[in-house]
Amino acid sequence: MKKLYILLIFLLSIGLWGCDDHEAGVYKGGDFVTFLNKTENKVIRENEDGITEIKIGVAKKSNTDRTFSVTVDAANTTAVEGQDYDFVNKNVTIPAGEFVGAIKVKGYYDNLTPEGVKLTLKLNADEALIQAGTTITTTTVNLSRFFEITMEWLQGNWMAQDTKNGANDGDPYDMTIEQINGDTIAIGGLFGTPSVIKGIVSFDDSQIEIPVEQYVFTHNTLGPVYIFNVVGSSLKNEPIICDINYKGITTGSYGLLNDEMRGWFPYITIMTKEE
Repeated sequence: MKKLYILLIFLLSIGLWGCDDHEAGVYKGGDFVTFLNKTENKVIRENEDGITEIKIGVAKKSNTDRTFSVTVDAANTTAVEGQDYDFVNKNVTIPAGEFVGAIKVKGYYDNLTPEGVKLTLKLNADEALIQAGTTITTTTVNLSRFFEITMEWLQGNWMAQDTKNGANDGDPYDMTIEQINGDTIAIGGLFGTPSVIKGIVSFDDSQIEIPVEQYVFTHNTLGPVYIFNVVGSSLKNEPIICDINYKGITTGSYGLLNDEMRGWFPYITIMTKEE
């Protein structure tokens, strides 16, 4: 049996700062070169050219073009050149008067998988342009094949596992998803109850939005129980956002509470597709 808790409500608020309180700063340090990100997630779609960019930037403009190169960190790379990807260019030129240039990589949709492979790149540059603590000299590019989420794929039977604070809570159980109309779905069996709640699918964002305060079930001592967005011990007045990927669906953190805010929280449910 899952334990009951009483939720001490903390309504999360957003602090707003006026733009007038902060002036834009001007960088006055030395010049350096860097990858713009430590990691890059690149999804390759079918029937596209598969070319993606990994950007490199400098802190200060120059009066002349500047060229930098990258090499593959083989020890930390699982992608296979010529199979998963090819370089369009290993050298990048940042034109005079510009801050940013890009390495281009072509990923091969037919050979990649939704799980993806890892391509780790090292930046080659003069030591004078490597600024300790600032320059990102290595970036990891996660190359994966686009996984199309469709209503047909979403519908059907799912195996669910509730988790609390990162650990499994209770045994797995069955859930269902059925289309109501358009992008609206009926989610059945959440938390192992005979419930049916509504969700709205965003295929572009690979997410399901569950409106809060929907009736879930009636408990024999708590009475009617509703679903809320609960993170830790804080109640958020906004929908619960569930992430979808090729592995399945992971709900946002939620609680099942009665009118007195007594019930079960915070939980995350992980759903895997039953074929």
